[in-house]
Amino acid sequence: MPSKITMHKIENTIATAQTTGTSFSKPIRGRILSVKVLFTNSTPGSSSDRDVNLFEMNPFDALDTADALQEILDIGTLGAAPADDNNVYYPRADAQDYQGTTQYYNDESNEPVKIPFVVFGRLMLSVTAAAAGDITTVYVMVEEY
Repeated sequence: MPSKITMHKIENTIATAQTTGTSFSKPIRGRILSVKVLFTNSTPGSSSDRDVNLFEMNPFDALDTADALQEILDIGTLGAAPADDNNVYYPRADAQDYQGTTQYYNDESNEPVKIPFVVFGRLMLSVTAAAAGDITTVYVMVEEY
């Protein structure tokens, strides 16, 4: 079956009187090639220091990040100037064999082989430590099967 490149948009707006929020993608099946992240504050002078994460969620516990299948991206704490933090990320995972053993480049290196994340389900955008009205948008480029 041939693959195709698709862009999935996930957007989160922090509700009034809230500091956290989550948003979900539609189901995705394929390899994540890149993640473009765009931030806007509710007001230019906002002091929001958002912490942004992207998870592949377990379909049986779709709201608890502790039960996520894998963390795709952990951007960490951002500053209050959102335009300074707009960026494109290329998240990668350690390659493993069929027993879950990490594969390394060679016997003399401690550097694992990195491969794109493969997902089969919904992604959750989790935003914490934000200000009401802050908008976080991610565009996930996926090679779908």
